[in-house]
Amino acid sequence: KPDLASVYRHTHHLRSPPPTAKPDEPVIEANPFLDAFIAIDEDGSETITVEELRNYMKKNNFQESFIKKWLKMFDLNSDGVISLDEFCEVLGLQMKNARMYRRKVQGGLPAEVTVISSSMAEWMQVIIVESVRRASGRFRDERDISNDIKQHLDAEFGKLWQVVIVMGQYFASYSHEPEMSFFFKLGNRVYLIWKTPPP
Repeated sequence: KPDLASVYRHTHHLRSPPPTAKPDEPVIEANPFLDAFIAIDEDGSETITVEELRNYMKKNNFQESFIKKWLKMFDLNSDGVISLDEFCEVLGLQMKNARMYRRKVQGGLPAEVTVISSSMAEWMQVIIVESVRRASGRFRDERDISNDIKQHLDAEFGKLWQVVIVMGQYFASYSHEPEMSFFFKLGNRVYLIWKTPPP
């Protein structure tokens, strides 16, 4: 099995640690391996393809062995794609912490997100937007997208999350837990997402 430190020395340079966490945000230590994953996964899909590895290799003038080392180390199912899940499994990291770390490194909400209404910490907003992007990439039907987002948020932050997807004009009257509501527009869809107390 390749030595982790050896692989890293040939793939990436150290980055400055992320900024200090806010009081309501988990503290996540700097991780050079996650820095490397984030740099290679430019589209934010939480997967690294051979093409992305090759592009990164050329950009940094690495040898061809760079690709083979990463695939051997992190492509656990040998499908030619390194998922964040596989990456975390090899390094003994939690997916939740890896996603939060990515948010800290990359900054706040994407420019294409238009916030309509929010009473939620920004770090949670970013996680929700990431969940929306993943679900939208996996499914086309709004019913499947909303269900996938809800399942992820229930698992990530506890039940009960409500997810409504609308296109066009809408009216809403609702109650939510304190600091647990986020309405925003991304693409041609408006997402109404809030958390209600479990019964």
